Amino acid sequence: MANNSIRKLLDIAAGWRPQAKSDFDSLSIVARRFLQAFEGHGLKVSQIPRLLPQIKLEDPQSQTKLLAALTPEILDKTAQLFGIRVQWLEGVDDEIYDYQAVYKRPATLLEHLAKIRRDGNEGQGLEFPLRVLTTVKQLDRNDQRQQLLAPVLVERFADLGDLSICRYHVYRDGFDWSYPPARIELKAIAHVIYSTLHVPIPLFVVSEKDMEDILEGRTIPRRFLEGCQITSPSLEDYALTLEESQVAREVDELPEVLTYIDTHHLMDISLEGAPPPDPEPEVVPIEAATPATPAGAPKPPNKPGKLQARDDAWAEVMGYAKGHWAEDPSISIAEMIRRIKKIKTMKASMLTESAIHKRIAKVAPVGIRGKRGRKANKST
Repeated sequence: MANNSIRKLLDIAAGWRPQAKSDFDSLSIVARRFLQAFEGHGLKVSQIPRLLPQIKLEDPQSQTKLLAALTPEILDKTAQLFGIRVQWLEGVDDEIYDYQAVYKRPATLLEHLAKIRRDGNEGQGLEFPLRVLTTVKQLDRNDQRQQLLAPVLVERFADLGDLSICRYHVYRDGFDWSYPPARIELKAIAHVIYSTLHVPIPLFVVSEKDMEDILEGRTIPRRFLEGCQITSPSLEDYALTLEESQVAREVDELPEVLTYIDTHHLMDISLEGAPPPDPEPEVVPIEAATPATPAGAPKPPNKPGKLQARDDAWAEVMGYAKGHWAEDPSISIAEMIRRIKKIKTMKASMLTESAIHKRIAKVAPVGIRGKRGRKANKST
């Protein structure tokens, strides 16, 4: 009996040992992944307190100190900073990012980009908000081999000296360039972004194994998205004419791309951030003020408000552009904008080139929509 009791105690103790080891390993994973989150976004351990003041410089010096500092609130804040899953930080699973998809819902990505810009991040000078990872150096629709792509929205949210800190929004559909519906959708997204913001969409080549990890949400993509960010061709070059881009590819598909854009009303999504403030109201001198209307006299018609004045200004610009394109359809959008900006009597001429571009692109001849005289680029 005594031996049986001792054996039971030993069995119970033995049963606890693996559990204790498992708990310890889980805590180790939390500490490692917390540090990995910062390292994966380009930060050094010594810079962590600049983003999380609750973490002291000495905390990461030992696992014990770091674990003591890692409260649930700190883990939640870290997940929020980098747009990653708190479950990954806690060691629950290996998926760093929530699943985001855009296939058959192209407005999803564009509206996400619009929100980032509305929130003020456009003022921080990020030049390439959309970057695309691919497994091939040259996309070719006639190549029936799998050519995977993963669009990544890059959101700059802080600067530490010369280092820009970004969060990455990875779209994990696994687009295949050889599949026409996926290809046309990506081309449409690229066309809209370039036509509105005039920024290239660079392509970055990764291995098939890295792409698998990216599409599974198991890796932070920063290390793949750095370096030279001007590619020739870049994604928008597959959605423009040779007149719009000297390195344009697959130009015969452009009508289908433009039809897709019109069908899904993608040009109606504003990517330009917050609208410019209304101009100050004109101050009318007292001596020039309109005399009061005598009693019984008919009231003059109401003057148009600011919204009507803005609509009238845009109608004037659109009419000007349509008239000149009717006479000469070869005028580029860039040249049309320059002409409009020179006509100071047009109220809309005082607005930004980007705002004017967005309006007149809707009435531009199909052959010159989009890219504004881009030259071939030798960089890769």
